[in-house]
Amino acid sequence: MSKQDIATQIIYQYASMLDAKNFSDLPTIMWNDFSLTGPYELNSLEIFMGAVEQNLGAYQKTMHFIGNIEGRWDRDIYTGKTYCIASHMFAENGQSKKLDMGIIYDDTIELREGVAKFINRHFNLQWQKTDLLN
Repeated sequence: MSKQDIATQIIYQYASMLDAKNFSDLPTIMWNDFSLTGPYELNSLEIFMGAVEQNLGAYQKTMHFIGNIEGRWDRDIYTGKTYCIASHMFAENGQSKKLDMGIIYDDTIELREGVAKFINRHFNLQWQKTDLLN
């Protein structure tokens, strides 16, 4: 598998793990010194996992659709952008609703001793919208 394919696979695994609520699997694709930056900073994998479990765990379901993935490797560091629409389903006042978020992640993946994992994702929220579900 090429290094480019490895980066793409890690990006897809992240979305799949979140949607399946398999938060305990995140260490397989993220280094312990992982950080999520953006409107907030989560500066360790342990802190990130707690935040994800608390925030996404509150939704009935999520669905992360990965669109464009563009990036490149420079030796052992991959930098790129991942375009994502993240849908979050929930109930409010007896109604089913969905929060959609348009996100562009600035990704950094690091290869250490032959293993590639996220070291940073910068969360760039482009838009969000809440709709009623049928």
